[in-house]
Amino acid sequence: MLSALLLPVVAASAFPHPNPQPPPSLPPAIYRERQARIMKELEGCAAALASQGDPAGITEDYRQDSDFLWLTGINEKGGWLVLHPKGKFIKTTLYLRPRDPEAERWTGPRDPLSPALKDKLGVDAVRRGKGDKALLELGQEAGCLAILAPPSLKDDRDDVAALRQAASALGVRLVFKRQLLERLREAHGPEEVALMEQAIAITRKGHEAAARATVPGISERDVQTQLEYAFFAAGATGTSYSSIVGSGENGAVLHWGQNSRMLRDGDLVVVDAAAEYGRYAADVTRTFPVSGRFSEEQAKAYRAVYQAQEDIFAVIRAGATMQDLQRAAESSLRKAGYLDKFIHGFGHFVGLDVHDAGDYLGPLPAGAVITVEPGVYLPERGFGVRIEDEVLVTETGHRLLTGAFPRKLEDVEQWVREARAGR
Repeated sequence: MLSALLLPVVAASAFPHPNPQPPPSLPPAIYRERQARIMKELEGCAAALASQGDPAGITEDYRQDSDFLWLTGINEKGGWLVLHPKGKFIKTTLYLRPRDPEAERWTGPRDPLSPALKDKLGVDAVRRGKGDKALLELGQEAGCLAILAPPSLKDDRDDVAALRQAASALGVRLVFKRQLLERLREAHGPEEVALMEQAIAITRKGHEAAARATVPGISERDVQTQLEYAFFAAGATGTSYSSIVGSGENGAVLHWGQNSRMLRDGDLVVVDAAAEYGRYAADVTRTFPVSGRFSEEQAKAYRAVYQAQEDIFAVIRAGATMQDLQRAAESSLRKAGYLDKFIHGFGHFVGLDVHDAGDYLGPLPAGAVITVEPGVYLPERGFGVRIEDEVLVTETGHRLLTGAFPRKLEDVEQWVREARAGR
């Protein structure tokens, strides 16, 4: 007989313990190259960008502003990046907040300043404090200062205020480069695409769990917990957004957030949920039939949405605009008779954020990653349908990043059958 002390060990060993690898850090050379690209377009002006974001929760979890993260890879509050294109020896300086031994007993130790830290972070110099005072010296040497922070109606950022004050005090020109980061972040490098593909592969595991779990008699929340467990078991570092599980009439609510309804036979379940990996987001939606088969009315709507995706895919290429793709979506759903049931845009950019930086008016560059997510919403009939995939824009067309997800109606039905049969 096993002793009572051994029973918990046996029980734990019977539980699956996945061992996913942590996401790799991007090499410092990537951040140096990004900073160099920015400085090429600053007209010789010095510039500064400060981190944005507030710690949340008892563990003070911090989510860095995506622009600062893209330029530095730093995920801590209080940082400043100062750029000086005309600098002879030091062009990039990263300012980090002072160390606090008492605070670090609660939150963990931070790296001391050292040549190794400078090399690790991919900058010419690392200092403590804020970078605002350096702007007076660098602005005078450069003869102008540039604002990189994105435009907003409430312009209360401390980096913008410091740049304005320094330019006024020095009497130098103030240059506005407020769309520059958006434009440069729109096209992703191969290292970014690889992280997004891993986020998508992890997301596939979650949707496999959802295909298996969307059965009568369980709640939308049950489906959510199953798919999110699968995300983290496969190595997710977070969810890209709050998971949406809308069954029946809730599937016709675009951003249904309560996840409280019980699934019933005959329902469709719209599952809009995705994993994040190394801070890069995925964004995928699938619509599952609880009975395992779409009804005739549900199938008609599903096929219309699928065809709209196909028609959008046919237009995607470098040089096309988001408006071109929206027109393709609307034309397709107009022909199918569902245009008035299509209540949102066809898609958006994806990257460090699930709704990422990008120009919605200009031509798409090769390397952009966008979603294609038409939908038909029929609350009066008690269901909605949305299919959402991600594509990488190429010079001649696109590459479907979510190609491993079943998409055709018949394939989804087979996926559901096989998932529930444990195959």
